Amino acid sequence: MKGIPWLGAAALASLGLYLLLGLRYPLGPSLADPRASWSSIAGANVWNAALHIVIYLALTLLYLGAMRLLAPRGEPTDQPGRQIWLICAAWLACSVALMSAAPAGESHDIFDYLFRGRMMVEYQANPLVDVPNDFSLSTPYSRYLAWRKNVDTYGPVWEAASAAMARSVRQAARWLGWWVEGALSCPKSPKSCRLLITYLTGYRLLAVGLTGLSGWLIASIVRRSQAALVPLALGAWLLNPLVLVATALGGHNDSLMLALVLLGWWCLQRQRPFLALLALILAAHVKLTALIWLPACGLYIIWRWGWRRALTVGAAGVAAGLALSWLLYAPFDGWQTLPRMLRERSLFLANSPWRILKTLLITRQGWQVERAHRISVGLPNWLFAAGALLIPLWSFNFRPKRWQGTPVLPAQAERILWRTLAAVSLLYLLVGSFWFQHWYILWVLAPAALLPDSRFTRYVLTWLSFGALTANAVMDYLLNTVLKTAPSINGYILVVVVIWSPAAIAAGYQYLIGRRRSIKRMRG
Repeated sequence: MKGIPWLGAAALASLGLYLLLGLRYPLGPSLADPRASWSSIAGANVWNAALHIVIYLALTLLYLGAMRLLAPRGEPTDQPGRQIWLICAAWLACSVALMSAAPAGESHDIFDYLFRGRMMVEYQANPLVDVPNDFSLSTPYSRYLAWRKNVDTYGPVWEAASAAMARSVRQAARWLGWWVEGALSCPKSPKSCRLLITYLTGYRLLAVGLTGLSGWLIASIVRRSQAALVPLALGAWLLNPLVLVATALGGHNDSLMLALVLLGWWCLQRQRPFLALLALILAAHVKLTALIWLPACGLYIIWRWGWRRALTVGAAGVAAGLALSWLLYAPFDGWQTLPRMLRERSLFLANSPWRILKTLLITRQGWQVERAHRISVGLPNWLFAAGALLIPLWSFNFRPKRWQGTPVLPAQAERILWRTLAAVSLLYLLVGSFWFQHWYILWVLAPAALLPDSRFTRYVLTWLSFGALTANAVMDYLLNTVLKTAPSINGYILVVVVIWSPAAIAAGYQYLIGRRRSIKRMRG
């Protein structure tokens, strides 16, 4: 029981910091400015920026402390059940605290979610064909949007979930007497702002609920092979500051994609490869990003069950997946909506080395914009495609005989799979993503949480999460102060450095520790 009070103290301290974020960036008053950000709410100066970063740093250190307390000490104890209850209670409390904060500084995506959800429910529009600019600027909540001229970048599973949420919020608002028709849009009408807060809360609750489902899947997967690590795995997922900010604050739909992806891995662990492929296909109909794990999962099926079963399962999966995809896209004008979405998405580069490359090719080498953009988008795609194939080929022993490893046990095979999936995710963020946002780190954390005792999960990924959150805050404040008149490439370089430097330092430090331990063992 020694660790429980300390874990509770860390949870209470974290809750206080999330409440502080809510006090500094209150949701209600922030709606007065449809384009609000951290700096516009608190004031664009170095002290406010520093305080925000200190809050993130304190949350990260408390998270590291909690992970240390949750790590098994050797002998079995009666603490896991109490630890799990405390983790879940802390996660829910911190999530509720963050819901009082404005989402605008984190991202405006949630406003796009609710607007397009309303498009489907209130105006019978198709978000994969119709764009917000097709509607009047007086349409409720249109001034809060970030993406006005583009079709939605998500698939029909998300659009159906979003429509269901918009419909549920409308029904709940009518029961409460909060439904507004014909009134001026927020921020001009207090009643309209109250309804907007209801929509935001609904989408946040959806993200939080799906995050909890993912936590259950993670715990279930880990319990099957290493039951003692369940509290550590659950803490790695639910208590991570980036998870809380991205879901309870930002309400990002990655929570739906990852719940389906984890369901697929859950099925794969239970030797249901066909169901695993279907879950992965459904996840890709939330965000196409889910396909980054398809080569690894396919090669794992071959490795564990042989070519014959893999071909049978693969053929059945492709047939069922195509039929399912056709049915899912049919209400949204079918597959013909995909080319426009993919073309529009590839127009934008952000927060990646590829944006730096594009700028340098144009400004220093005199390349045409179109050519530089094509290289900056195409090259990461090809590099990732090669890596996404080579990593699982190596991990799953598809190598020349002289390089092949020894046969592994089922439990070891699972660890190799989780490690491979995490490596593929990290590779995507490093070289494959020409458009990077901080919540994308959830894609690495989901498989990494299945290996909660690894130094990568406990330390490197923790500091990568801190770097990504910090970069978001730093750029918000600096772009409105010292970087306002600076060359754009300065900001591009700074954001990449801030994102990756803490993780690089942590990785180097962990490597040195591991090297030192190896030398001691050899000498001993």
